[in-house]
Amino acid sequence: MHTVELKPLMQTLAPRKVFGARLQAEAYEVAVQDIHWSEPGEIHLLSGPHCLIELAEPPTPGRARYLVQTADGQQRTVGALNVMPPDSARTVCWSPGSRHAVVCVMEPGRLGLLGGIDWRWGDIDPASTVDMRNDRLRTGMQWLAEETATPSFGSALQASCILTMLALELHRHFAGSRAVADTCEGKLDARQLARLKDLIEGSSDPSALSLAALAATCRLPARELSTMFKATTGQTLRSYVASTHIARAKVLLADPHLLIKQVAFRSGFRSAAAFGDAFRRATGLTPVQFRQRLGLRASDELTRH
Repeated sequence: MHTVELKPLMQTLAPRKVFGARLQAEAYEVAVQDIHWSEPGEIHLLSGPHCLIELAEPPTPGRARYLVQTADGQQRTVGALNVMPPDSARTVCWSPGSRHAVVCVMEPGRLGLLGGIDWRWGDIDPASTVDMRNDRLRTGMQWLAEETATPSFGSALQASCILTMLALELHRHFAGSRAVADTCEGKLDARQLARLKDLIEGSSDPSALSLAALAATCRLPARELSTMFKATTGQTLRSYVASTHIARAKVLLADPHLLIKQVAFRSGFRSAAAFGDAFRRATGLTPVQFRQRLGLRASDELTRH
């Protein structure tokens, strides 16, 4: 059984494919394709830094049947919507036949302003990546297929925007799957946790959120919310809010047009100095050093912070 990396595999399989359309750029490759197998086979696949999203037609007689064995040792049947996260491995087996799909291989951290996001791919449950149920991802892949198959004015920019949306939706989807699925004694249920995180992450000023307001969102006493949040996530609510400030700052710092003080205020900090201290404690880097890691140049004003 051969071991193959995801990106080179796209080229290796080219002789077995009939391309309806292709779209390529430095950070991604999209293909609307039929792939034909004359005999069964098996490979061990490594994703490396790339993420694969596949939207295929439903399995029917005469179509190839795919099975994947993920890192947890479980073998699963591939469905219509499937994802292979970066830095993961799986064994893929197939039967003779054909498979029609739109396939996207991308590096999420290289799309737009997404370089600063903490993706936490290693925390994903492998079972949640096969035969996924997510209407936003499905619609986005269909839209991407249309832009690839029938390009028009601005299609490259449109495709980049769709891919950015897909990457963000993957982050939200898997963040939700990491939450507690059912109500447990002494813990927040999945709906409470998702509502709480949406409020914190979506606030224009995270520092303005009070414990009472957050507790009211979950219909819990404030003291009970703090206890249940820690029991559910292993992290204090205060620590989570602080990490949200930093996560937002990382995304904003990837925009070279924003000054450090602008990033500070938009991330919920009262001053650039307080932001610089908190960011350095959290990351080991100053905001300027973080930008330099992203390959961005700081203006004279940025270098003063």
